[in-house]
This record gives sequence, C-alpha cells and structure tokens, in this order.
Amino acid sequence: MEIRKNKHTMQILNTILGMLLLGLILWQFQFYEVGGLLIIVASMLALMFLYTTTKPQEYFIRDERSERINEKAGYHTFWILFVCLAILTMVNWHTELLYKDVSSPLFMIAMGSWIIFRWYYYKKGYDSDT
Repeated sequence: MEIRKNKHTMQILNTILGMLLLGLILWQFQFYEVGGLLIIVASMLALMFLYTTTKPQEYFIRDERSERINEKAGYHTFWILFVCLAILTMVNWHTELLYKDVSSPLFMIAMGSWIIFRWYYYKKGYDSDT
C-alpha cells in the first residue's frame, strides 16, 4: 500500500490533521458537541484520504460514458423535481405550505431519483439514447 506524496495530498492531510487537533482542543475545553463532530468528520476524511491516495490517479478520471450517464440522470432528475415543485405550488394555492416543510422531502426525492437514474443508465448501457 503506497500512498501518493505530492503537494496536493499533503495539503489535504494537513487539513485533516488540523481538524482533528482542533476537535481535540475543543473537547479539552468542554465543547463536546463541536469537538466530537470535528473528530468524527476528521476520522471519516482520513479514511477517505487513505482510500483515494492508495489508488492510482488514473483510477478517478471519468470517461465519456460516465459523464454522459451523469448528464442524462441530472436532466431527468431536474424534470422530476420541476414537476414536484409544480404540484407543490398547486397545493399551496389551497393551503399554507412553507418551504421549510417541503425542503427535506424535495431533497430526498431529487437525490433518490438521481441515484436511481444513474444506476439505471449504467445498467442500460451507453448505446441507447433516450
């Protein structure tokens, strides 16, 4: 397991270590919520850092197929979100609906449909265009 050692990865590692150190200092000064959150985030980032730096850099370069899949999934997710907003606007004409009430479900609908569309277009293939 060899870790790439270039300027960019060292800057990211310094940032992660700084977050961890700040979390530990805040924990010592009894700011448990913020300190614990920083420690958890720094540990997750450290795991992601180790995963990405042990792979070759060419492993993360996107090809035309994956870019096209993301474009198609984003396009169709946009139209699903647009229809959901239109329906919510029509519901708002008859009730008092606030954005904070529907923002979380809209986010979940958008992210869920994007993930499902990405999976679907990845399984469907690149040749068929809809």
